Amino acid sequence: METKLTRNIQPNNKSPFSWLSKIFKGIKTGWDAVGGVFKKFWKLLCKSKKFSNFAYVKFPKFRKDIWEYAKAHRLKALISVAVGVAVLGVLLGVMIKNSVNSDYLQEGDDSVGYAMVLQNYYTFDHSDKTNVAIKLSWDDGAVDLNGGTAEAKIKAKVYPINLPDKKITWKSSDDNIAKIDSGGNITAQNPGKATLTAMLYSQKKSATATLSVRQPVTGIFMPTSTITLYTGGEGRLLQTEIFPKNATNQNITWKSKNTKIARVDENGRVKPVGVGMTEITATTEDGGFEAKCFVNVVNSYVDVQTLSVKNTDAMTIKVGDSVNAIVTVSPSNARNKTLKWSSDDTKIATVSQAGRIRGVSVGTANITVETTNGKKQTFTVNVTESDAKDPFNLNDEVSDLDTEGTVTYTSYDISFPQIIRIQMGLNPPPKIWRNGGMSYATESETAEYMNPNSFYTDAYKYQFLDLSKPNNVSEETLNNYLADKGVMKGMGAAFIEAAKEYNVSEVYLVAHACLESGNGTSQLATGVEVNGTTVYNLFGIGAYDANPVGNGSQRAYSQGWTSVEAAIKGGAKWISENYVNSSDGRQNTLYKMLWNPENPGTHQYATDIGWAVKQAVSIEKIFSSFTDATLSFDVPVYSGQIPPTVTMD
Repeated sequence: METKLTRNIQPNNKSPFSWLSKIFKGIKTGWDAVGGVFKKFWKLLCKSKKFSNFAYVKFPKFRKDIWEYAKAHRLKALISVAVGVAVLGVLLGVMIKNSVNSDYLQEGDDSVGYAMVLQNYYTFDHSDKTNVAIKLSWDDGAVDLNGGTAEAKIKAKVYPINLPDKKITWKSSDDNIAKIDSGGNITAQNPGKATLTAMLYSQKKSATATLSVRQPVTGIFMPTSTITLYTGGEGRLLQTEIFPKNATNQNITWKSKNTKIARVDENGRVKPVGVGMTEITATTEDGGFEAKCFVNVVNSYVDVQTLSVKNTDAMTIKVGDSVNAIVTVSPSNARNKTLKWSSDDTKIATVSQAGRIRGVSVGTANITVETTNGKKQTFTVNVTESDAKDPFNLNDEVSDLDTEGTVTYTSYDISFPQIIRIQMGLNPPPKIWRNGGMSYATESETAEYMNPNSFYTDAYKYQFLDLSKPNNVSEETLNNYLADKGVMKGMGAAFIEAAKEYNVSEVYLVAHACLESGNGTSQLATGVEVNGTTVYNLFGIGAYDANPVGNGSQRAYSQGWTSVEAAIKGGAKWISENYVNSSDGRQNTLYKMLWNPENPGTHQYATDIGWAVKQAVSIEKIFSSFTDATLSFDVPVYSGQIPPTVTMD
């Protein structure tokens, strides 16, 4: 409860000293002798502003013969003076004590003087001329609604305290905003301002206070998460919605991360400045909640001019082998870099929309790659006999063409808004880690994490790391990294063998195992006994939250993972068959594991919308230990969307 305390000024009552005249009437002689002295003393006191604010006394008329009378009756005059001084001293002492102990003063206006509350005594007579005051505990307060309601309290005191009827009746100017009961208890339920009135009907007196009821902001939503603008073109006004709709403070601060690419004014209108990408942030003044929109600024009419496949010369692969075509598109700021791949004879060689070519049978096939504006290149692939008995044995050596890292773009025939709607319709819906726990994510939050243009630089690009590609890291390098990783120490060869057999990145397998097993030290990693047999689970497969150790060890027992080597191989097989190289749709990146753009809304690894980004940061730290690792990236491209430019740097 925020209150602004002020001091209510004590009424300038009729002086309590007026009753002295009743005493002095019976002592006429003494009164006449003391009157002049007392009057001079009183005038001296009244020169003090503080004293004069609460006291003013009318004395009997000054008599001309007072001096003569005093001279003739010296003893009587002396006694009268002594009595008067004594009485005055007692009264002053009482007044001072009463003013010190009075609860009438409150923090606030320092210009208000002390109030001597002599009227607290029951001996005083409250006539119609008595000034009555109502003092409130605050006169300007504010409360914030929490869950639609808020409670507060206000108190009232009546002065003089000995009034026969001090009953206060409370009233609110708007019960829809705030109600108040007979005890001053306030219940607020809608934002706005209400005047609270304390009525003292017995004296026809009242006092008022103002209560401001505020509805705090709980969030902000920006329907548009990505826009494309053209240099020299018109800007665009971004729309936002503050939650709840009746929030008191609707003010928003707009900011552009890079004003050399795009600027934004105080109303949310974005103006393109130069080619590039930046983000526009809308921040609520109340609560500091943020919503972002990613802005691509491209040249007005820049289309793809040329494309070329770098590794087409004498491209020869064996049956069962595969290779990724390395494509460059120019200019780099072309509006749409989406590529379409095809093979003229899929019985000889197939090609995925990521540009991965696989030999099917001996022969020659033509592979064509084409841009959306018609630029294309066709090249020939020669498929030769495999040395292996099984033409699809993934244990074969990977073609030397795979030793060079690539960045490919996989196109999906679905728009970004469509795939967002699918995600928001899931049960359970997407979640996000917020305020120390998991909460349901808003559509804006989900769109931000799902948009490939949101997190693609530095460590974030590892969410697009192609996990089906080898990294060409040696056994020695892996063992150096695994030297302090618990049960995984010296297991470099096991990881390389499993990676080759199941077509999974060896460094990713190491990274995944380290993250899931606490660097080889978790209970599942170090071994759990099931039915008299010790089993191992390095990847946390089947370790569901309800009973991770029990469930994870049962899965390891059913799969026969009775050694660390077996657990590595079994985990690689499970990851390959269920995600990276699944026959139901390849989910060969962290991004695809989470969002599954080929079959959106199904077979998604996690409900946390930040899972892929978080894992990318962790995996990047591990990959940084392997400076010679070969990296390849697979970036999704939704219909009508301009993909981010992921670099190998």
